[in-house]
Amino acid sequence: MTLESHTGPSSLSLREIWNQTYDVNVSGTHVMTHVFAPLLLESSDPRLIFLTSGLAQLETMSRTYFAPPSQSPAPAGWPKPARFFPNAYRSSKTALNMMMLTWHWTLKADGVKVWSISPGLLATGLGGDVELLRRLGAGHPSAGGRLLRDVIEGRRDADVGKVVNKDGTQVW
Repeated sequence: MTLESHTGPSSLSLREIWNQTYDVNVSGTHVMTHVFAPLLLESSDPRLIFLTSGLAQLETMSRTYFAPPSQSPAPAGWPKPARFFPNAYRSSKTALNMMMLTWHWTLKADGVKVWSISPGLLATGLGGDVELLRRLGAGHPSAGGRLLRDVIEGRRDADVGKVVNKDGTQVW
């Protein structure tokens, strides 16, 4: 079976796509955080930041279909289109947000400030064709950099334990 991703056909199985997505966005991130936590605790101002997505909004998705501008809900009938994006990605980023909350509570007594940052749709080239992303309304990558800087420099300390974005905080 050939699956459709946001970048085109994939020879990976449905399970492989989901497993790889979780390996990168959740499992690998958690293991790396666990391994480096002792170094983090040595900091005089420890901050832990996870990168998430606006697609990981359970609250919004529960009310209406919420996807990138290029996608619409699946049509009636079976089989459904085999595309996996944004489903595996969205689900993994939702899991990442729960992981962030777990780290927030785990490290709170140690004085570690923890966030997820949702930089928005940006034309970074990481998700495919930059020109297509721009046509879909993607912003300049520097917007994500400014948001990260604001968190690192303390301008978003009131939002510890939340998902922050350019407009404030993102709903769950």
